Amino acid sequence: MKCAVIVFVKFPEAGKVKTRLGKDIGYDTAALLYTAFVEDMLHNLGESGLMPIIAFDSFQPEGRYKEWLGNRTFIPQQGNDLGKRMHNALMDGFNLGFDSCILTGSDLPDLDPEILQQAGQALKKAPACIGPASDGGYYLIGFQKEFLTDAVFEDMEWSTESVFNETIYRFEKIGINPAILNEHHDIDTVKDLKKILSNPKSHQLCPKSLAASKTIFSR
Repeated sequence: MKCAVIVFVKFPEAGKVKTRLGKDIGYDTAALLYTAFVEDMLHNLGESGLMPIIAFDSFQPEGRYKEWLGNRTFIPQQGNDLGKRMHNALMDGFNLGFDSCILTGSDLPDLDPEILQQAGQALKKAPACIGPASDGGYYLIGFQKEFLTDAVFEDMEWSTESVFNETIYRFEKIGINPAILNEHHDIDTVKDLKKILSNPKSHQLCPKSLAASKTIFSR
């Protein structure tokens, strides 16, 4: 079974990425930090053995992403809201010939490749999988091709602490029993950023993000 991991990526332009962090550490610094997040994540995706696909925010052309991230598989994010963009990205992944697709964000620099492998393995048996985030949302969602549905994406109140529970409720309502992975955290605030410094595996999982974080907190 061919499995891909689709990562939502923005171009690291000051004021366009990690704006919550930018309010505290400066938007230029937040953009540099986000650059490290993405590069560490893509390295970990490579370690997972799954096929990475970059779903890029088209406020910058694909060529700029290729200059930054090299010769990879790119698809544009398409849709008027986050739910539409997520559903469309998964559709695009399946249209590339994959049997299962996992979707995740780009603010998870210390996400262990083993979690991605577990998600891929789960989708060999389960119709879907989901990874709860510590803020009440989720950091990862995946489907087998024939079970992809927009029911878990439409009219969702994103960026709230009820997103994970609401998604599970919607899965149950349509008769899908997803595999649930271990909880993880996004990096959205200074408090979140400190978790990188306290994670003993950060030197292995996200060396660029760790170095950038140390620079910020040593000021």
